[in-house]
Amino acid sequence: MRLTVPLMALTALLVACGEVEVSLSTDATEYRPGDTVQLELRNEGTREVGYNLCFVRVERRDDTEWITTPHLGEDEACQASQHTLKASARAHGTLKLPSELASGEYRIVHDVDTLETDAQGRSVQEPVVSNSFVIEP
Repeated sequence: MRLTVPLMALTALLVACGEVEVSLSTDATEYRPGDTVQLELRNEGTREVGYNLCFVRVERRDDTEWITTPHLGEDEACQASQHTLKASARAHGTLKLPSELASGEYRIVHDVDTLETDAQGRSVQEPVVSNSFVIEP
């Protein structure tokens, strides 16, 4: 019983410290395979974050869970540079959807860099999830 209170306090502290106020949105709620999605990353907080909208994950809803779907072709590459998004700023990017993408509900996930490091010196990243959208043939 003695460990319960300190563990709960530690959990609340970690959750409070880990939050970034960043949103990710798409320009539409319906797309066709092969369409280009316009992305907007918005920093609604007071801290800067690192980002690169070239590095996103496309996830498809499969019943109750989200499954990562490959979206980059063999001939596509991303420039691996990190940009900084200041407080109250916005960034834009594009994502070309694969032409063989199956019908269904999707979302985009991007890991923003909190510009902080953990106890092992690794960069701390937090996932930011877009609105969901539908792919129809």
